[in-house]
Amino acid sequence: MFEGQSVQRPSKINVKQLIAELQDGELLAAADGYFDSLDIDSEQCHKPFSNVADAVHITRNLSLLLQAADLFRGAVVLDFGCATGWLSLALANVGCKVVGVDIAPSALRLADSLRVKRGVRAGGEVRFAAYDGHRLPLDDDSIDRVVCFDAFHHVKNQHATLSEMARVLRPGGLIAMLEPGPFHSQTAQSQAEMSQYKVIENDIVMAEIAAAATEVGLAAPQMLVQMHEPLLLSFEQYQQWATGVPKREGGQLLTKLHRHFTDTQCFFMLKPGQAMGIDSRRPEALAAVIELVSAKATESGANTIALKFRIHNTGQALWIATPGAVGVVNFGCQLIGRDKTIQEVDFLRFSLGVTPTLPATSTEVSISLQLPDDGAAGFQFDLVAEQIAWFSQLGRCEPAVCWAKDLNRILNAAKTK
Repeated sequence: MFEGQSVQRPSKINVKQLIAELQDGELLAAADGYFDSLDIDSEQCHKPFSNVADAVHITRNLSLLLQAADLFRGAVVLDFGCATGWLSLALANVGCKVVGVDIAPSALRLADSLRVKRGVRAGGEVRFAAYDGHRLPLDDDSIDRVVCFDAFHHVKNQHATLSEMARVLRPGGLIAMLEPGPFHSQTAQSQAEMSQYKVIENDIVMAEIAAAATEVGLAAPQMLVQMHEPLLLSFEQYQQWATGVPKREGGQLLTKLHRHFTDTQCFFMLKPGQAMGIDSRRPEALAAVIELVSAKATESGANTIALKFRIHNTGQALWIATPGAVGVVNFGCQLIGRDKTIQEVDFLRFSLGVTPTLPATSTEVSISLQLPDDGAAGFQFDLVAEQIAWFSQLGRCEPAVCWAKDLNRILNAAKTK
């Protein structure tokens, strides 16, 4: 460089101007070209464990998004901007029914190849569908949850996209997002990517999101805030916290937390209206009381006894009654030893009927059992939400126990009459 000359610094890209200039076809071609250069062994296809640095960052943020999404087994979930489908597959593997959408056909081909290669556990479902950037390929009120992991800041029109999400979302459903902050477009990495590729790295301004949410019929966003990087302390510093918040470390904590408020933003928006309600796919809402009403010998004899139980739904969930459905609640019978250890968990199942059991209501079930002759000391009766949990394991139901000796006494008394 000669004396007197100065370096001409490139002017910063204005993301709003870039959005106005970029055509839909340019955005699609750029995204499709990027994913077309990848294969299923690429790092993108191994998220969230593509490399050490990304694994730390992605898993930390993903745990926050999952908390915001409030998922449940059997939930119908839209994975917006699914890219290679790694998150779609993960959600299907925890029992959700997932639709992954993306604008890039090459990304969807990768996602489908990963689905074929890795498979999905029983109970989960996943499919991938093309999105034209304007209208989601889904019916109105057909989705329980929308999840968007670091993809919303790439869309051209945030308001219109949010409106589409609200359209396909069922009343009582929610949209959960984890996105960068209000100055994202000005970071060095965003500027470099926008200058080299036809990609949008827009800002996520929560005041604008809140205004758009209200206009499209959603509730205002609720934020989940945490430190995205831990505060490193020595053991001696950590011990000081036992007696109160140390002034210096407390100040560091507040400074870091303040920065993280807008560095990575996790939020969810509810769609008001009459929700489908909480059902027995939600383990935290399950509770019951089991009451033995009667026990008597049957007329058929053969060491068979008739038992009648009254079952009270004391939780908040409606108990699903559809046979074979995820979360259908059945009355389970287990064989137990003298010390109440379970010898056979899935000994027998009994249906509660074809009508769902509402919270704060009761139902009765009558069963016939032949007394065990294999050394089991008795029967333990519990409720089970299939593919979810046994009620007693959740600590919200005391199993009913019928000892073989007591049932034999009833049978013998009947024989002497």
